[in-house]
Amino acid sequence: MSHGLDIIDPGGRQRPPATPTPSDAASDARPALQVYFRCANAYIRVLRSADGTHYLCRCPKCGKSTRFIVGQGGTEQRYFEMSCR
Repeated sequence: MSHGLDIIDPGGRQRPPATPTPSDAASDARPALQVYFRCANAYIRVLRSADGTHYLCRCPKCGKSTRFIVGQGGTEQRYFEMSCR
């Protein structure tokens, strides 16, 4: 789902709203998690794998990867905080 913003550039002209691209539509179709990496002080949006079995994310600072498995009896939580140390 895209949200239109009215953005004014420094010259005072109004920019047209962005047109959704096919990649935007594809990312909206797959569930996502938000992961906060403390060592990088950064949030990462992680899309579910194409086969729907897991989420895979990598810390933007140290490169440590983490896999979240999708399965019965899991959690409904969508936000996670990771420490790479």
